[in-house]
Amino acid sequence: MNSRLSDAFRAFAVPECRETSPLYCCLTDAIASDAEVLEIASQARDGQPVPNLLFASVQYLLIANPAHPLAEYYATCTAEPKDPLDAFPLFKDFVLAHQNEIIELLQTRLVQTNEVRRCACLYPAFMYALRHFAPQPLALLEIGCSAGLNLLWDRYRYAYDDSGKIYGDRESPTLITSEFLGKPSAGLEDSLPYVTHRIGVDLHPIDVSIPAEVDWLRALIWPEQHERRQLLEAAIRQQQGIKLDLRTGDGFADICSIAAEIPTDSLLCIFHTHVANQISLEQGNAFLETIRELARQRDLLHLYNNLPDAHLRLQVFHKGILTRQTLANTDGHGRWLEWLA
Repeated sequence: MNSRLSDAFRAFAVPECRETSPLYCCLTDAIASDAEVLEIASQARDGQPVPNLLFASVQYLLIANPAHPLAEYYATCTAEPKDPLDAFPLFKDFVLAHQNEIIELLQTRLVQTNEVRRCACLYPAFMYALRHFAPQPLALLEIGCSAGLNLLWDRYRYAYDDSGKIYGDRESPTLITSEFLGKPSAGLEDSLPYVTHRIGVDLHPIDVSIPAEVDWLRALIWPEQHERRQLLEAAIRQQQGIKLDLRTGDGFADICSIAAEIPTDSLLCIFHTHVANQISLEQGNAFLETIRELARQRDLLHLYNNLPDAHLRLQVFHKGILTRQTLANTDGHGRWLEWLA
């Protein structure tokens, strides 16, 4: 049995899905002890979070073919799912019956959860960061953009409590709710910036005009999390009316060539969330050094996490001077943020 992969599944259960997906929590414990399913899961490409990728692959196929009795345990397939404690035998049967299709997905797809609620963390972080600069247009550059929905952080409206207070674009059709823990960020009510560029780079950018690509985005969301799916659908509808520049490539490696396209009268805003955990520590350190070199030529800000830990961090380069700040602890799905700055 693959002990490393078995440990990865056990780690996924706590705290990843214990409180948010009873089905995945039950399945994860069983998968961790099953050599046959682990062997299939081991076919995933290197660097990907295997539990997420396996679960998304199964759900992607199951929604397309809900005749299998496993569908009776998925809240995406039935309004009254059965007890998840009984699901694993049918889960294994489905995996073995669709082994070739699942392996193809494991080897060709990526975990690209375009978690729109993370914008509830990006919005206050950007508004806080921009107070370091005189008002000027922004050029947004997201690494690991998936479908580019988080490039629209300034186009959504936000609510952080039950007071009725709304932030962001108050005319937006997409409302993102979250909870602010600790002291609120400065700048939440400042005027929204003007954005000249919205560039996203991904190894496999998702085109939301292609139904199968949207189906994959949906499959990455855990079955019980209907609100996440509803928010995804709202953001996709809004994205279709906004021009984005989504590119195929390695944003960590291509950052300098992309930055060279952007006029210096726009403030370069580089950001990435829950992406740097998929590169090595050496690659991450090399990227930070590249950012420092780039900042010798122009002002910029860099907003990120997973370098080296899960905190949301900010680097501001203004007139060659670097300011670093740890901004917040954040929930991976954007349900809350604890402001630290």
